[in-house]
Amino acid sequence: MPSNPEKWPPLLLPLCLTGLLLPVVSARLTDYPAGTVAWLIDLASHWQWLFVLGLTYSCVIAMRRSLRWGVALLALPLPWLTASPLAPSVEGDAPPRERVLSIAAANVHHGNGSVAALAKWIDHASPDLVVLNEVSPAYAAELGRIAGYPYRHLVPSDDPFGIGILSRFPLSGINDVPSENGSRQVESRILWNTTAVTLVAIHPMPPISPQDHGHRNVQFASIGAAARSHGEPTIVVGDLNATPWSSAFSGFANSGIRRATGLAPTWPAIGQGLLGIPIDHVLVSDHWSVSERMIGPNIGSDHLPVMVKIVLKPDVAGNGY
Repeated sequence: MPSNPEKWPPLLLPLCLTGLLLPVVSARLTDYPAGTVAWLIDLASHWQWLFVLGLTYSCVIAMRRSLRWGVALLALPLPWLTASPLAPSVEGDAPPRERVLSIAAANVHHGNGSVAALAKWIDHASPDLVVLNEVSPAYAAELGRIAGYPYRHLVPSDDPFGIGILSRFPLSGINDVPSENGSRQVESRILWNTTAVTLVAIHPMPPISPQDHGHRNVQFASIGAAARSHGEPTIVVGDLNATPWSSAFSGFANSGIRRATGLAPTWPAIGQGLLGIPIDHVLVSDHWSVSERMIGPNIGSDHLPVMVKIVLKPDVAGNGY
């Protein structure tokens, strides 16, 4: 790159514009989930906030010479336009407490041996349901220090794919779904008030190869198809190793499953996620609306936790167990 910053925009600006358009290209390649080109484009599409920063920087410098460069700033809204759809927000007055379900999700980091920071945050945020990724046997043993969650399902592991579920409401029909590439998926029903809710806690393999990229996308499509088939209120939670700009989310396109979490970065946690990417998510079926979403504090992991409050639509409540 030229040493004179005034010469950067002709190189940086088109690169950033291309980066902002990558989610559109990636979405067209969903028929080739394990292809090398589809994999590389999908990897690059995650870094939308970096492309936004680069575009803004290069435009500011270029506009010193000519204001016409400012036209490129029209591309800045693209990350909001190309992200996977959000679940609808609650309209009107605040809903009754019994219709609100609060969910926290955290990748606690496999090498993290202390639950103190997580326990402090959970005590303050008081979610009804907590889903944890990368739970090691040592960390699982420490989770007993977190009170108020009588229903638990812990699947610790010596690799980064241990999962933990802490719930204020009964869990039933728990199924640990095996995976051919070592990642983990846990399915359960939550008996919430008078409604049965399907929970899918998941941590797919990072897309470090075309094969892992393809497997993750197929896994998401399978979850979406199952949700569409059984029709129950559904929640999908975990470190999905995919941003909202990833082709992976196309697997949920026809199932009514949408993001409850936003676009704020969750990894890496350094600098409160500054210039990171959002890969920790809570997704919900179209039975739900979202009343609140937030990013949690640093809990000693390389990920930041997320939390949402979702509201069951009035015509859904009481589907029985």
